[in-house]
Amino acid sequence: MLLLSSSGVFAKVKQFSLSNGMKVVVIENDRAPVIAQMIWYNFGSNVEQKGKSGLAHFMEHLMFKGTKKHPDNYYSNFISKIGGSENAFTSYDYTAYYQIYPSEHFEKIIELEADRMKNLTLTKKNVEIEKNVILEERFQRIESDPSSLLDESMRSILYPNHPYGRPIIGWKHEIVELNYDDIKSFYKTHYEPRNAILVISGNVNLKKAKEIVKKNFSKIKNVSTSEFKETLDPDLNSQVFVEKKHPTVKQDIWKKLYRADSYNKSIKRGIALDLGMKIIAGGTSSLLYDEFVNRKKIFSMVGGFYQGLSRGEGYVYFYAIPNEKIEPKKIDNLIMDQIKILVKNELSSERLETEKKKYLYDSIYRMDGILKPSEIYGEALTVGLKLSDIENWNKNLDDVTLELVKEEMFKFIENKNYVIGSLQN
Repeated sequence: MLLLSSSGVFAKVKQFSLSNGMKVVVIENDRAPVIAQMIWYNFGSNVEQKGKSGLAHFMEHLMFKGTKKHPDNYYSNFISKIGGSENAFTSYDYTAYYQIYPSEHFEKIIELEADRMKNLTLTKKNVEIEKNVILEERFQRIESDPSSLLDESMRSILYPNHPYGRPIIGWKHEIVELNYDDIKSFYKTHYEPRNAILVISGNVNLKKAKEIVKKNFSKIKNVSTSEFKETLDPDLNSQVFVEKKHPTVKQDIWKKLYRADSYNKSIKRGIALDLGMKIIAGGTSSLLYDEFVNRKKIFSMVGGFYQGLSRGEGYVYFYAIPNEKIEPKKIDNLIMDQIKILVKNELSSERLETEKKKYLYDSIYRMDGILKPSEIYGEALTVGLKLSDIENWNKNLDDVTLELVKEEMFKFIENKNYVIGSLQN
């Protein structure tokens, strides 16, 4: 979810591009001698060929294995030595790497990041070692967790044609088959300056950033000419129900996953749907929670949320944990019937204004730091939004009316692109 403020931060955000297509965003904040640096590559598992799932995540692991100039763990060791921290993550639409460090080391960190964009040392030995690490990660995160296995199955059905239907970490049988040539080709094809957005947040000014970034990144040339092609999914014309049973499950869990328009379709309508979901299903203060947990005590937990920050379609996720054994179909009817009643009778201007204020205040808190602004700007720009979209976010928030929220919620109620899942003992 994207949250931004109008607290004056925007006046310090600047953007420039290099001749090789790399974009750079500088967010000046001199309150502490610290920099949060993130490089966002505008691809994740969405660019993988069918049959080779997990390549983007695999490559993320190998980006820490060193270059000829800075071998092995030099980069990570340097970050640790100066008291900094680092990490990385892969999603469907992007792969991101970040470092937080004392600003006096800015030039060195930029040099190291530029070096590994094109000069990574890849060996067959490292590929095989890391493959075993990833297979173990998949076992720990997914295969040993029935809830994650259910989510994986639901996504594969909801997105039958789109890469969003494949697990980011990859299918086990396809990870096993990935090899050195696959990795090398993926790295050479996709790790290019034209695919990168560098976001620098903290104690650095635009002039210095331009000088050092150009010095280190402008000489890197693009080699590949591959272009990302968006695929679309057909409408689901039949109701789909997925059941997962496992002896370790202590409580039944009901889930429902929808495809929905993303912010790229309409920022204002996306915000309206987000606000509606927060009021109806967002946490312990939501109307659904009050009805089914506090009053009727049918569920021990119920909720849902909208995620619209994606290059392709977004999604809506619902869940409920019944206190007693209830058929999944009955749970679905209970929740959907109640949502219709709540949207029609309980969505009020007063409740909407309260939610809009919370939305705004949360955004101010999120922007009041070093790392979070670089996350917000980097993610939004990487999935296809523009700087002006981000800066005008709260204007769109102000323009959201009760009528628009209701319109988006009723459209959601009529949405037939969903999968229902049930986790049982």
